[in-house]
Amino acid sequence: MEYGRFYERLSFDLDRHLNPYIPHNRLYILPRPLQRLLGYRTEPQEEPPTAIRWILTFVATLGGLCLVAGTFTHAPGIAKYHPPVIVASLGASAILDYNAVRSPLAQPRNAILGHTLSAIVGVCIAKLFQLNPSFFADYGWVAGAVGCACASLVMSITDTVHPPGGATAILASTEAQIIALGWMFIPLVLLGSVLMTTVALLFNNTLRQYPMYWWTPQDVGRKLRDSRISEKTDVEEGAKLGKQVSITESERTLRHEFSNNIDFIDGAEDIHIMAYQLRMPTHIDLTQEEAAVIEKLQERIRMHAEVGG
Repeated sequence: MEYGRFYERLSFDLDRHLNPYIPHNRLYILPRPLQRLLGYRTEPQEEPPTAIRWILTFVATLGGLCLVAGTFTHAPGIAKYHPPVIVASLGASAILDYNAVRSPLAQPRNAILGHTLSAIVGVCIAKLFQLNPSFFADYGWVAGAVGCACASLVMSITDTVHPPGGATAILASTEAQIIALGWMFIPLVLLGSVLMTTVALLFNNTLRQYPMYWWTPQDVGRKLRDSRISEKTDVEEGAKLGKQVSITESERTLRHEFSNNIDFIDGAEDIHIMAYQLRMPTHIDLTQEEAAVIEKLQERIRMHAEVGG
């Protein structure tokens, strides 16, 4: 039991604390075209034939990566920082976002937050290692390993696991061009992830469904809070009922034990307590507490009799 409680304390679920405060999905109030564009369906949509999926995947991947590369290259506010044409890890995201659309790893929460958190971790690790330039120059590869490990840990804790995020953290802590971007790398990754997700919404929702959910497939918001209150009430009522049943069974046991040593006398109005016998009126029904008191008195009488003897 102690080990069980210990392991329960080690089982941390961030969503258990966040989900009660996450707004419930209200996409159903939007016009039907917007509902479809954002992945809302009254019933799960069937997947199209494989050949159609191949075409959609090809076109979406081409469009998504071209959009990101074009933005990084030609957007005036971004081009001045001389970013890479495209962050390589976004190519890995394209495989998930446009191919494995039903995978939890490809949902917007994972695709966007997983990349962004990994970028933050990677930049922080790079900054930390740069405090010792000579060590970083010789052992920069250690920064990549540490960055990926830390990013994996952060994504696991926040339930935003997105495998390409590991590559994002490695790039942020080992690639010279990206290290030169510094903190600017984080908004670039965030922008790239949002653009990739936008393209996924546009193409995948033509004949497929994406996302399957935006935050979690579990209940959130007021519905979750109400269900927890209901569960707590049921547990408390069950505990009370169990206690009542336990008391009733105890009373029955005591009555059964006492019945072997009790003489019930009709018409009697007094109780006679002796060392090994009890005489009482038939109209009296002992409770558990009363039976315990009588048993204690009998025990004292027996002890006195033995000492006197």
